[in-house]
Amino acid sequence: MAWHDPAFATAGAIGLAVLCCVFAFVRYPSEARPARTIVVGLAITLGLFGFGLGDEPGIADAARAEALGNALEYARLIALAAGLLSILRPSFAIFPMVYFAFHKDVTRAVSGAAELGRNDYAPLIEVGLFLACGLIVLSLLQSVSRLKPVTRNLPSLDELGTRNFAAQAAGILLLAGIGAHFGNYFMSGMAKITLDGGPLSWVLENPTSSIMLAGYSLGAAPLGFSESLLTLAYEAFRAVQIPMNVVILAAQLLCFVAFWRRRWLIGLTAFFDLMHIGIFLLSGALFLHWIILNSLIVAALTRMKENSFSTIAIVTGILVTIFGHVVFYNARLGWYDSRQIRQAHFEALTEEGDWVRVAPSFFRDASYLLYARHFSFHEYRHESGHVPTSAFGQIGIRDVQPKSSEVASSNYEVMKLTNECAYPVEQPVTPPDYDTARPALFILGQHNRAENLANSVIAVDYNLYPHHHYSMPFLHRDFEAQDPRDIVAYRYVVDTVCLDVADGKIVRRVMTQTLGPRIDVRQ
Repeated sequence: MAWHDPAFATAGAIGLAVLCCVFAFVRYPSEARPARTIVVGLAITLGLFGFGLGDEPGIADAARAEALGNALEYARLIALAAGLLSILRPSFAIFPMVYFAFHKDVTRAVSGAAELGRNDYAPLIEVGLFLACGLIVLSLLQSVSRLKPVTRNLPSLDELGTRNFAAQAAGILLLAGIGAHFGNYFMSGMAKITLDGGPLSWVLENPTSSIMLAGYSLGAAPLGFSESLLTLAYEAFRAVQIPMNVVILAAQLLCFVAFWRRRWLIGLTAFFDLMHIGIFLLSGALFLHWIILNSLIVAALTRMKENSFSTIAIVTGILVTIFGHVVFYNARLGWYDSRQIRQAHFEALTEEGDWVRVAPSFFRDASYLLYARHFSFHEYRHESGHVPTSAFGQIGIRDVQPKSSEVASSNYEVMKLTNECAYPVEQPVTPPDYDTARPALFILGQHNRAENLANSVIAVDYNLYPHHHYSMPFLHRDFEAQDPRDIVAYRYVVDTVCLDVADGKIVRRVMTQTLGPRIDVRQ
């Protein structure tokens, strides 16, 4: 419920956390070791991530900071401890998962975003909670079956205590959990074939390789240390773009077939991990949480025999993959890409009078906002003089209005124009196409946090936070050299850029720009 109605987030978090204490006496079923592997792995991972999020939320409003109190400081310590204790009890796995979601919701509220982006972490949390709670229920059923006063007049309940029943139930639970995760890939495939250009428009016409240019322009591309190497990789990727699109789409749409064989399931899960690693190396978009979950699934399955799953378990996995989106949160990663892109960033004014571009990783838990949300650009719904894309050039992920239906009446038409950098933009863009009040409140809180951490005896570098997109330090050298205590002011900048490759270099041509007012951070 918290995914769809933030008002229930706190109440849901408290309710689920109480389960940690209420069911602390419940042990792991011995027949469910593969599911236990996934649950413990996720709990420890999220416990460490939750601890690493820190307790500085970056709030400029002192009253709101006081209202939050020390909740983050104490809760992250409990989350870390509970993650480690999940080795012993499944109920302890619940708290770090809930806390991670709670902290994300705090970040969303502090940043003023209607949504911060759940695709990166929500599937991981839901699968973990589903498996942890399932293991608790399975263990309780086994305990009930041993109570003779309860079962002697109900012969069917005697079966609950058998190892055969427990093994079958554990198999169903495991494949249902894997199906909930695979639903993200299946629904992403469905999103691609239901784009408004037709079922084959993404495969045959989408310029998928342009994400490499976008990643470099944002300062997130790992290959950006060498422009010549990046451009060479870009040309190679563009040459095999259509075959790669076919392979990715087929793997996503047919992922449910892998449930028929354990080895197929291992192979496809490993393929998805390699796909995520490749996407990160080429563009900088890191699905770290998905990679960890896939690795845990492979580790769990490799310890099992080929015929470990019953037909019921296999069918359950297939059905949850295809229809699980009705219950679970499934990412729908299907859009058109572009090389004409709307990109926004902050610039910092140094004491020497130079404006330097701020690395998005500087904003720690709110870094995703700079890559995707643009201070509610997507929710603001004004007709924009900029090109209607995300910072990575995504077209069609939100109901963003084109400047005029005479220019483009569909996302497909926008993609065709932007692929040639032919989408018309205004000179200059007025009024701004985002909520102009939000950048100042956001940056004041973030700068205050940066100064506090700079004065701290022990401060974790913002590049060590588990970002969805990392700002490569070698692409932000000017900002990396700055001490936040020496920054005088900031400003928010929105560009529409055309990206291309020429003579072994990435060409970033600014087509139009919105320059926000100066935001002073010194009294």
